[in-house]
Amino acid sequence: MKRMAAKHVLAALALAFLVAAALRWSRNARRVDAATRTWLLIALIFTAIAAWLQWHTS
Repeated sequence: MKRMAAKHVLAALALAFLVAAALRWSRNARRVDAATRTWLLIALIFTAIAAWLQWHTS
């Protein structure tokens, strides 16, 4: 069984959280509320970790 690299999993999760933020933002009359900011923060954290893994691991 082939394993997926953590950097790819985290990048996919970051994209999923970004989509969740976009959906929340679009359903909330294009206003940013606390839930939207939380989804965006989680997406940013996952993106930063995936980027770090991409450039600092072989």
